[in-house]
Amino acid sequence: MNHFFKLKKYYLALIILILSALGISGLFFYFNPQIRQARQYKKDLGVLEKKIQEEEEKYKGDTYGAKTPEETYQMFLEALKKQDIDSASKYFVLEKQAEYKKLLQAIKDDGKWDEMMADLLRPENQKGKYQGKEIYTLEIVNSQNVSVASITLMLLKSPFGVEEKPLSDLWKITEF
Repeated sequence: MNHFFKLKKYYLALIILILSALGISGLFFYFNPQIRQARQYKKDLGVLEKKIQEEEEKYKGDTYGAKTPEETYQMFLEALKKQDIDSASKYFVLEKQAEYKKLLQAIKDDGKWDEMMADLLRPENQKGKYQGKEIYTLEIVNSQNVSVASITLMLLKSPFGVEEKPLSDLWKITEF
């Protein structure tokens, strides 16, 4: 019986030693700054991935634009002809729509609308060119052949260059 208690004490001491070692190593891993930093990076990456997915969903639901930059520009011009600033602003990338809506409204309020439209509507004033497969720039010149606007349209890709897949097959105005 005495031998049984010695054996039991030995196993109990061994179990306590193992649990202590696990506890100490667990504390080491929990409080280790590099491991804590890695956990934070993993958490931040999850937040970033969720934000990217949300942005992609916004663009998938956006129907303003066309399959070519020229068509998108023409649709934009049609909205401007009607002085429909709300619709015209929707041809811009989502994050710049409010900014360009204010700009277009300011042009209208300042009495410069007709002058702007005269320059934008003359086909001979439009000089467009592709810069790669996904960027198209359009220079608008006035009757004196002076540049009055530069418009950039893009076929948008996933934000931050994470993936090379397009967000949408619609061209959007990125600069005006």
